[in-house]
Amino acid sequence: MDGLKKKINDRSGESGSFHNPVMGKESVSFLLTDLSGIYVDSTLGGGGHAELFLSKTGSNAKFIGIDRDREAVKFAGKRLEGFGKKFTAVKGRFSEIDYILSDLKISTVDGIFLDLGISSYQIDTHERGFSYLAGGPLDMRMDAEQDERSSDIINSFSEKDLADLFYVLGEERLSRRIARKVVEQRKKHAITTSEDLAEIVRSVTPYKGRVKVLSRIWQALRFAVNDELSDLQKGLEKSYLFLRPGGRIVVISYESLMDRMVKRFFKGYSPDFHRDKENLGERKYLFKILTKKVVRPSIEEMEKNSRARSALLRAAEKRSETEETGRI
Repeated sequence: MDGLKKKINDRSGESGSFHNPVMGKESVSFLLTDLSGIYVDSTLGGGGHAELFLSKTGSNAKFIGIDRDREAVKFAGKRLEGFGKKFTAVKGRFSEIDYILSDLKISTVDGIFLDLGISSYQIDTHERGFSYLAGGPLDMRMDAEQDERSSDIINSFSEKDLADLFYVLGEERLSRRIARKVVEQRKKHAITTSEDLAEIVRSVTPYKGRVKVLSRIWQALRFAVNDELSDLQKGLEKSYLFLRPGGRIVVISYESLMDRMVKRFFKGYSPDFHRDKENLGERKYLFKILTKKVVRPSIEEMEKNSRARSALLRAAEKRSETEETGRI
């Protein structure tokens, strides 16, 4: 925690947070419908968005923050302790939202917020392995208490399985070439650092577009290690059961795979990322989409916070069955 506080304090302009809350004003506008309601931030991080929401709601409101990163939960809990019993921080995964809310004796909520992806703190902490620009260990675990690291995947998957992973979860067209080189190099020595893997990727990819290739490989490994797409799918489906009619879900995503899952869910279909446009299945969920076009950060915000550039915000409001029937 001391190292965390030092990193935070050394970065002026970040207001003691893991990061500047992306599209904070827009998130508040879409999420808060009842200032005395019950809300969930399922990706608490350093508590930047949570602080905004808490500051806008009344004293009778309740706000639950969930994050799988124990360090984030501790930091956010300390940061937001001034809000007293109004705020509760819980270590857990988004896909466990049903167990978490049931343990808190909560049956319905007025809003659910997600800021998907990784925090600036996680990226900037080199020993976490989330950045290909650093030479730290290949780790990428959001929950440091889990066993599997990205190095385990890189050094144990077959060439075919690595290629499939890079192609499916990273949407990388050079997946086979990169997988072949990984297997070739690990025969010489284990690949254990971000620098090791980044050098392998650079050696078999053209200079133009290389940064995007590296980003896609890191995305694929991060998704795999943390089971992020499955976690998002299960979490969205379970959240629907707890959201009251008229309640809202607001999601900020940074990767196209996740954004497509959210878009599909808001249209009423399963957010299963394996499904394609021709195989959506039956419509299961009733939503009024509040963002007909995806919302992006303002130019001013992107200039101040470069990590906001790829952010995509979508919001939807749950319909009641009677409302949907009447509309039809």
